[in-house]
Amino acid sequence: MRYFISYSLLLLFSLASICQAVATPEKAITVISDDNYPPYLFKDDQGNTVGIVADYWKLWEQKTGVDVTLISTTWEMAQQQLLSGHADVIEMIFRNPERETRYAFSAPYAKVAVGIYAHESMSGLISAESLAGFTVGVQKGDGCIFQLKEAGVKSFRVYNSYDEIIQATLNQQVMISCMDDYPASYYLYRKGAENSILRSFTLYHGKFHRAVKKDNPQLLALIEQGASTITAAELAAIESKWKGRHVPRNAYSRQAILGLAFILVVAVVLMLLVFTLRVAVRRKTAEIESKSQELENQRMRLTEIIDATRAGTWEWNMQTGECQFNARWAEIVGYTLDELAPLSLETATQLMHPDDLQMAMQLIERHLKREIDFYECDIRMRHKDGRWIWVSDRGSLISRTASGEPLVMHGTHFDITEKKAAAEAIWRQANYDSLTQLPNRHYFNQRLVEAIQEATLKQQRLTLLFLDLDQFKDVNDTLGHHRGDDLLIEVGRRIRQNLMESATVARLGGDEFAVILPDEVADLHTLCNQVLQHISHSYILGGERMFVTASIGISQFPDDAANAEEMIQHSDQAMYEAKNRGRNNVCYFSLAMREALTQRTSLARDLRNAVENDELRDYYQPIICLRSDRIVKAETLMRWQHPTRGLISPALFIPVAEETGEITRMGDWIFRQAAQNALKWQALVGDEFAISVNKSPMQFIEPSAMNSDWMQLLQQLGLDGKRIVVEITEGLLLNPDPVVEQRLLHFRDLGVQVAIDDFGTGYSSLSYLSKFDIDFLKIDQSFTRELSEGNESYVLCEAIIVMAHKLGLKVIAEGVETSVQRDLLRAIHCDYAQGFFYSPPIPAAAFEQLLVAEAQKAGPQGAQIDIC
Repeated sequence: MRYFISYSLLLLFSLASICQAVATPEKAITVISDDNYPPYLFKDDQGNTVGIVADYWKLWEQKTGVDVTLISTTWEMAQQQLLSGHADVIEMIFRNPERETRYAFSAPYAKVAVGIYAHESMSGLISAESLAGFTVGVQKGDGCIFQLKEAGVKSFRVYNSYDEIIQATLNQQVMISCMDDYPASYYLYRKGAENSILRSFTLYHGKFHRAVKKDNPQLLALIEQGASTITAAELAAIESKWKGRHVPRNAYSRQAILGLAFILVVAVVLMLLVFTLRVAVRRKTAEIESKSQELENQRMRLTEIIDATRAGTWEWNMQTGECQFNARWAEIVGYTLDELAPLSLETATQLMHPDDLQMAMQLIERHLKREIDFYECDIRMRHKDGRWIWVSDRGSLISRTASGEPLVMHGTHFDITEKKAAAEAIWRQANYDSLTQLPNRHYFNQRLVEAIQEATLKQQRLTLLFLDLDQFKDVNDTLGHHRGDDLLIEVGRRIRQNLMESATVARLGGDEFAVILPDEVADLHTLCNQVLQHISHSYILGGERMFVTASIGISQFPDDAANAEEMIQHSDQAMYEAKNRGRNNVCYFSLAMREALTQRTSLARDLRNAVENDELRDYYQPIICLRSDRIVKAETLMRWQHPTRGLISPALFIPVAEETGEITRMGDWIFRQAAQNALKWQALVGDEFAISVNKSPMQFIEPSAMNSDWMQLLQQLGLDGKRIVVEITEGLLLNPDPVVEQRLLHFRDLGVQVAIDDFGTGYSSLSYLSKFDIDFLKIDQSFTRELSEGNESYVLCEAIIVMAHKLGLKVIAEGVETSVQRDLLRAIHCDYAQGFFYSPPIPAAAFEQLLVAEAQKAGPQGAQIDIC
């Protein structure tokens, strides 16, 4: 505990322009310090920061015109706040070499004695050297730690406050402590420990300074300049207000002096033995009187300090029932002492809240039985105006009768109503959603864990509903986020209206809500449908009528999950299944969902090592020129050869790869294989040969995937960009992200061709075909599969081919499986065909053999002729 006078002044000062501190005068500063250092700085019973330092800074503010914000906290926190920049000035700090490396100090303004205090059972402590080998109790961040270390003390026990140090000494957890005299006297008196913990000697005298961070000399100059404007008389008035006048200490009373004279006269007459005895009596009497006077002075000083803190005090004679209160005790509850007369225990108990009275009396009983060291309780008391106020009530037994029965108990009252209100506000901000005033995710998670524990004890089922609004984004996009907030508030209210009181309704964030049903529900499905129906009723938002629906996923404990995390995960998965089933629906979590989730999780885990373990395979499907029936291109397709599951379909692992982000590395791998094979096979096919590589939309839009590695690979291989065709989907071109257009232009500049895959199934539009540099359209196999002469698919295919040719694009028909389909496509002038009629996707080695066979069949010059 620093003997650093612990008073809390935390100066939360908002500098108007810290960058121009030299040129522009300060408009406001924040001062910080310890909050339990009476009479210099402490909090009164109303929570206000008061004391010598508080009055000083008020006067400084008046003199300088600079606004001062004074905040008190723990001493350790005060130092941290200054160094982190959240405060500008720290008060009541001792200067030592260690601190001079971090702070710039003002001139000293007060001298404070720092003493060593010890349990009454200790003796022989006369200097710092006598502390060697002992553990000394100190307050966190106290300046006396440095002094003790300089004196050779190596063992410390650190506490948060003087109060804790004194209690630890009474419990003999620590026998020696270092404390400043002012606060030490105050807290020893409050705990009735003046005779149990004694002052041994003065360790040193510290000097109070004000300090700022080392790099802020301008602020220190401003502080000193303001201090120079305050007169000595003004400073003396402040000190007198809080310290009062010292009561003179007379070592000897007049009677003692007369007694001494008498003893000296008698000593001349009496024998030497009697003379010696009288001298001993005189010395002992002087000691007792001196001690009595010192204790009386200390009592008066502590009484002044307590009065300055505006604490209510009480004293209870437990044998007669009589009570004594000071004026502040009555003032806290809005009365005068005359209005409360006659004063007795009943005077206090009649004002106490019934729910708190029983608890307080139980704690007092435990204290009287010596089960606890002191009585302490926060209670509600009825104010004169009828409202309930919160009071911190603390006391201890100070005497017993000759037979050991409790006699007198005394204590203090502090008004903590505002402190309780602030704590309640902070708790609500941390646990409730500020928009809907429903419990937030933090409180929901805590409540779910508690509900599971209760259900386990009662052996009951617990139900969790996970609710998400359907297409809520449309409301924000059309009416704005303000109206969206209004909708969320109303949805929360409607959910709450349809549920029992015991249910917990929370907003988890965005448009997600959750409901904990701790009791068994007779017809859960009907209840959920009732909630959905109520939500789906119309809303009036900004004068417009809007409709919204929701989807609900349900999981139950212990049937579906063993803990809170699993319940949330499973209900969330069931909610998404409800959306997949058409929205505005209810879905229960099932074993099938769990197995699907397990399989998906397993795939995601194994997929992370697929590239490193060489488990990926590149397959190729030929693309045929319909004019020459020759292979002129190929599409590379990725396959995954799982070590235990065998060959896994892309339909299973590609979505997982996109979700986990592995698609980027996998896409780079397949591109490398395609580029190397394009270079290798070019001589077998001819100048028109190119390999198509599918590029996922996730991979295309990913900011970190700038395709620089692809381009670098082409340059290293010496491969012309036209040997590569990048296949993308139509939906990607409708994305307004400028990254899409930028990368398409980058492909064009490098000669890489672009094909639109599955054309006709999505957002087919002439606008993007004319806007972007597209080379090929690939007619989706859904059109080719149904192709017959004169039918709708035939007309659509012919229209696509004509349109593409008019725009200078070539067309590839996918999914060709019969000669009839091939002939019809040839008749409507389709350029290329691809499908099982020619070949399924085959491994690279098999595809190379296919090319070799065709090259041999074509003859020596066949591969060099432009065949399509």
